[in-house]
Amino acid sequence: MDYIMPISEVRGKLPELIKKISRMGKHLIITRNGKPEAVMLSPEELETLEIKADSKLLRSILRAEEDIQKGNLYSHEDVFKNV
Repeated sequence: MDYIMPISEVRGKLPELIKKISRMGKHLIITRNGKPEAVMLSPEELETLEIKADSKLLRSILRAEEDIQKGNLYSHEDVFKNV
């Protein structure tokens, strides 16, 4: 479950909240006057969201995973032997 807190409460607990978010993979929804204003999340979660938002990158990752499953792999030496 995500955390929802007003900005006034977040100010006093920021170090503790950062630890919780980082360790537990939760999101913190920060409100102002009862309305959502911002979201705090771990760097790993942000990276995941960015990858999912980039359809070209996501397709490339999926193709790479398929190649791994099919055994279509090349060593570093094979790829760069003529360079």
